[in-house]
Amino acid sequence: MGFLERAIRRGISQGVGKAVGEAITKAVEPKATEFVNKAAAQFDSAAQNHNSEHPAEASAFEGAFKNLELAAQNYATEMSKGIKLCPSCGKGVSKEKRFCPDCGSELPEQTVAQGAVCSECKTQNSIGTKFCHSCGAKLPCAIQAEENARAKDEAVLAEWDERLSDYPKWCFGGCNFHIEQYDEDTFVFTADFKGDNFSAGRAVEQYRRHLVQNGFHQAGQYPDIAHLYKKLGNIVYHVDTEHCFEGDSDCPSICFDKREPLGGYDYVKPQVKKQTSLMDLLKF
Repeated sequence: MGFLERAIRRGISQGVGKAVGEAITKAVEPKATEFVNKAAAQFDSAAQNHNSEHPAEASAFEGAFKNLELAAQNYATEMSKGIKLCPSCGKGVSKEKRFCPDCGSELPEQTVAQGAVCSECKTQNSIGTKFCHSCGAKLPCAIQAEENARAKDEAVLAEWDERLSDYPKWCFGGCNFHIEQYDEDTFVFTADFKGDNFSAGRAVEQYRRHLVQNGFHQAGQYPDIAHLYKKLGNIVYHVDTEHCFEGDSDCPSICFDKREPLGGYDYVKPQVKKQTSLMDLLKF
């Protein structure tokens, strides 16, 4: 395989990738690879046989090479006419199926390609685009993706009611919510602010104030606003936001557990005894 053929294969592959996105790349990959191999061989052969002394022939070849990515996108769109995308796990599934073979979720009625048809002007757009290139309307696939993401976040907040019911619920923005359990009493909640570090930091500050308004407060020998506690009966509920940005500055991870602060929840700072001087004794 020559250098040019490798470059052509890479160019077409990138075009397919841009067209279909990561979610369904695996579903179209076998046919896309076949397309890449065939097109690359054809273009490589044409490149070796064309006469550079004839400007018209050279220009035609260069124009064909520039259109590789567009051709790949169009090919990916054609392949996606037979693929549905699972709203739960993102698997690409053939259009004849009604349920996802990986997670069992019900599949949408539309194929991936149909989701890129503008509902306003009926233009077929390239797979992976969000807005119609003819009229600017938001495409059905983009609307559906937003609805799916919103439904997933709502499901996580419903899960909060079961697993974190003793803590005030998060209501300060972000997306892609997730709750992970580490042990019987330890949970971590994460929210994604998509690169907006300022909004992520402000949301955590708002949540701290929200905790205080709901009876949580600083406690222990070394009180800190990043560690807030509330005691109900004999159980101490703890919210740790001290390390919430150690992983990603735009994706806070808040820890919830049941443990007392250093020194105990009811720690009281010892009073310093005043030393009695000779003058104090003479007053009596």
